Amino acid sequence: MYLAETSGKIRYSIGGNYVSKDFDNNDLGVNFQTNYYSLSGNISYRILQPTQKMNSFRMNLNTCGQFNNNSNNLQEQSLNFNMSVTNKKNHAAGFNVTARMFDVYDYYDARVEGRYTVYPKYYNTSGWISTNYNNKFAFDINPWYGFAEQKGWWFSGVSISPRYRFSNKLMFIYNLSYNVDKNELGWIDLDGDEIVYARRDKQTIENGMEGKYSINSRMNFKLNLRHYWSFADNKSTYRLLENGKVEEYVYNENKNSNLNLWNFDLSYSWWFAPGSQMTILYRNNAADFNRTIDKNFSNNVKSIMNQDMLNHAFSVSVRYFIDYNQAKHWVGKS
Repeated sequence: MYLAETSGKIRYSIGGNYVSKDFDNNDLGVNFQTNYYSLSGNISYRILQPTQKMNSFRMNLNTCGQFNNNSNNLQEQSLNFNMSVTNKKNHAAGFNVTARMFDVYDYYDARVEGRYTVYPKYYNTSGWISTNYNNKFAFDINPWYGFAEQKGWWFSGVSISPRYRFSNKLMFIYNLSYNVDKNELGWIDLDGDEIVYARRDKQTIENGMEGKYSINSRMNFKLNLRHYWSFADNKSTYRLLENGKVEEYVYNENKNSNLNLWNFDLSYSWWFAPGSQMTILYRNNAADFNRTIDKNFSNNVKSIMNQDMLNHAFSVSVRYFIDYNQAKHWVGKS
């Protein structure tokens, strides 16, 4: 249930949500979180008309808390402030600050019914800039940094996305994301009756390219390619205690991870009638997961491009829209 003011310069909302243990919330995707109730609130301010220097301005303050139905323990909490502005040239920028101000009890990460993991408070901040897409050259950039109230645990990253429109027919967009987590605590295995965690260093690099060439208003080519590389290097191992904390534990099995994903799509689309479309698609993809970490970026790219790993697909699809009112006349004439 939610109550909200949805008009005017100052808007706000307050509400709550209850999810039972047996509720099936997977209609729109896989979601394992059930058996909780939550409370949330929001207040925001915005300008309703452009000013001499700004086309838009908005700031928000949000807070939420999620509680386990059985124990009433706090299992998630956040307090967030964010602000964004668009100037008269339609360049936009913003920032946000988020804090988890209390330790939380995670009832899902342990993978064992009734067990939970206590995670510490954390704080992070990020900013972003997005220049006017009407210009031939534009870019988006989003850096972030955060840390937990636990010695040595921090995370940071940046995403960059320049784009260039060569003409009204041809455009390319490049996407780069780089993320580092240091001394993160996370689940790695079940060892008999013990739930095993590790302190680990994680790094993720994602590269992507999007392209579009329009022959005319009804025909175009699209290109999408993406390489994703992520590894987790376990530094020390622990066992989960009944109180949700961890203590050092000897565990010798290698649970490091090195994951590469590759996707390539090239398509041609033709809208040959209103609501009717033909699409020709070539696609290849690959996935490579192993326990041996190779921290050389080029070696990971070469590995995933190995022809033995690539899966190729070619498809042609045609969708034709039949207007019911016109179809009645066709049937009547026949």
